[in-house]
Amino acid sequence: MEPDKDTAKKATHGNKIKSNNGTDRGGLAGRRPPRQGHPSIEALTHRNIESILALEEENRRAKPFLYKVVSRISRFCGTVAFLWWNLAFFATWILLNELVWRIDPYPFTFLLFLVSIEAIVLAILILISQNMSAEESEHRHHLDLQVNLLNEREMTALLRLATRMAEKLDLPPETHEEVKALTERVDPGKVLHQIVQAEASHEDRR
Repeated sequence: MEPDKDTAKKATHGNKIKSNNGTDRGGLAGRRPPRQGHPSIEALTHRNIESILALEEENRRAKPFLYKVVSRISRFCGTVAFLWWNLAFFATWILLNELVWRIDPYPFTFLLFLVSIEAIVLAILILISQNMSAEESEHRHHLDLQVNLLNEREMTALLRLATRMAEKLDLPPETHEEVKALTERVDPGKVLHQIVQAEASHEDRR
């Protein structure tokens, strides 16, 4: 009788282990997170745009307070509202001096003096604003250049891998001669020198 009881206990214990293992596996399988798909092109584009805008906003905040004021004034001076304000001020000044009091009679010398000062100040503000815009554009061009150089290196690495795969597969050399030629690294200095030479020769031919 004793061996039968031991055998029954072992069988019961084994069934419990099996049932527990099945439950744990089922529980783990049920708790697996759903597989997420790749982000869409719109999501990637939105993320890139947001990162670039955040970087530019950070650069603007790092500028001195005076440059921020100049930037806001320049933006306002380039609106239609600023044009209407000027026209309203000139018309009011002329009508008041012609009809109410003659502080600045015709030819409105003091008004011309104010207009000259405004023109000088606006010209300086526009130049400062253009310099800031040129600086931002230079940063964007530099970013484009770095991204293009990274893309060139990535494509070179992929072309080298494709060439090695073609050699391993014993493909005819003429099938990947062009690809092998493109695996050479591009020197930006040489390319820039070629562009300068091409522009100079084009100017000479004119």
